[in-house]
Amino acid sequence: MVRKGVPAVTSVARGISRRGFLGGALAAGVSGPALAGLLAACGGGGGFSGGGGSATNAKKFKGKLVIGINTDPPSAAQRALAAAYRKHQPGVDIVWNVQNWGGNADGYSNWLGTQLAAGNISLDIVSGNYQATFGKYVNLDEYETVTNPYTGNPWSKDLDWTFFVALNAAGQRIMLATQAVHISWYYNEELFDRAKVSPPSTWDELVDVCQKLQAAGITPIASNYDYMVPQWFAEVYFDQYHVDWVKTVRARPGDWDYVPSLDGKFHFNPDDPTIHSQYTYNVQRFFQGIQKGTLRFDTPQIQQIVANMAKVFPKYAISDLFVIEDPYPVFLQQKAAIMTDGSWTISELVNDLAQLTPARLKTLGIPKGSVKPFKWNTFENPTMQGSMIESQHVRSVESASGEYVSIISKNASQVEMAVDFVMFWLSEPGYKAYLDAYETSDEFDPAGPLEVERVSFPTKYEKLFSKLKFLGNAEANYNGFWTAGAGPSETTDLHNLLRSALEGSISPAQYSGQLQQYMTSHFAEMLSLSQLTQQDVDNPARRPTGA
Repeated sequence: MVRKGVPAVTSVARGISRRGFLGGALAAGVSGPALAGLLAACGGGGGFSGGGGSATNAKKFKGKLVIGINTDPPSAAQRALAAAYRKHQPGVDIVWNVQNWGGNADGYSNWLGTQLAAGNISLDIVSGNYQATFGKYVNLDEYETVTNPYTGNPWSKDLDWTFFVALNAAGQRIMLATQAVHISWYYNEELFDRAKVSPPSTWDELVDVCQKLQAAGITPIASNYDYMVPQWFAEVYFDQYHVDWVKTVRARPGDWDYVPSLDGKFHFNPDDPTIHSQYTYNVQRFFQGIQKGTLRFDTPQIQQIVANMAKVFPKYAISDLFVIEDPYPVFLQQKAAIMTDGSWTISELVNDLAQLTPARLKTLGIPKGSVKPFKWNTFENPTMQGSMIESQHVRSVESASGEYVSIISKNASQVEMAVDFVMFWLSEPGYKAYLDAYETSDEFDPAGPLEVERVSFPTKYEKLFSKLKFLGNAEANYNGFWTAGAGPSETTDLHNLLRSALEGSISPAQYSGQLQQYMTSHFAEMLSLSQLTQQDVDNPARRPTGA
């Protein structure tokens, strides 16, 4: 299925697939935890009139919907979904405007940006996380509890609304996803045995393992400097040292997005795996903290994180760390002993080690005969240690993959029709028809457990994913901001700055000082990219423009 991607929402609450999970996420915007009751708290309105409890009671629509998501489902799956929906809505024409981006998240992001800049936008359904600063997406939180006319259930009973929550800077949920993802460290058991090492549980142990692997003539880690080192690792370990920032960034009584049923019960426990789903993130308080200096980056904590990361990267990584896009083929060919990757790799490894077709070899870009079966396993993020650690529990990156679905806000009738279709698609009646057709294609490659209720993958994949242990998500709210900023150009700048520290061009202390200076000098730009004003920052009770 849809693999290797990253939601393009700067700091997602819960994540996406390798490249889609990788390219899109952190391009812009802000993510946060579930806003249970947000609509009531903010005084919003519904806007969907299709309820009724059964498909026969569904409002009938007539028109055209154009889908331009970041993945290219097989034509059979496209036809199956459209045919299933047409049985209920014969007057709606479903048009797919998709292409195979080959994992090129930037390609899709640029294409979507061009489409959204058009005077008359033709698209209705997109993967909005790749252009999170666009101001005209439907706030999907308004439909969480609305009755799905095709199941009779509240939509929240048809789709898991709590595992992954992608919000823009205005606090709106702009995207829904269909599969859950967990990031683990994969390792080659046979190469570990050769070097006489065991899976590490601490960062210092990881350094020791890498030293021994290298001494045995084995390249320790296959990684990249696209979405792994400066995104995943940066988020996980920033979270370990800075989970106490929750005290500053969470919504308080009187804030526009404060939810009494959620925030009124909040208790700060830094070791709670699910802490980031237990409060409402107020982006104004985050920027307020940066502006006032209560949230700083020129700290011993930042210096220690960077110093620890520099003990491993780039020293023990593959030589093309800074340019490689996908290190999976390197690990598959046993050219490195360790690789951090998403749960999609579980099914990939099982399938690829069993058989590699000519088409698959071409996709991976590797020659026939270059892969031999080997034993592999996983371990979780090794903990950094020290007196400055805030959380002894190391959360993972737990994101989302599959289909990323956002709706463009147009006129009321078009939005209502688009919501009706998406509600059908992302629930059992539509997704089962879609999945049944998808499973027969060579492109079927699930990335993690399904978030669509009462729909299952083939038993083979269900068994594989049942072994996953979810540890809580570190890819939440503010944790990725120090290496991503609020927009693509800032991400480039901050990645380059971190690289300078990892390569030793500047010291960790110099890095933290320059990072703080960057955040200060680019503050106005970050506000603008996040669609916020100084007035918004000064008053967290003020609902941001466009929210």
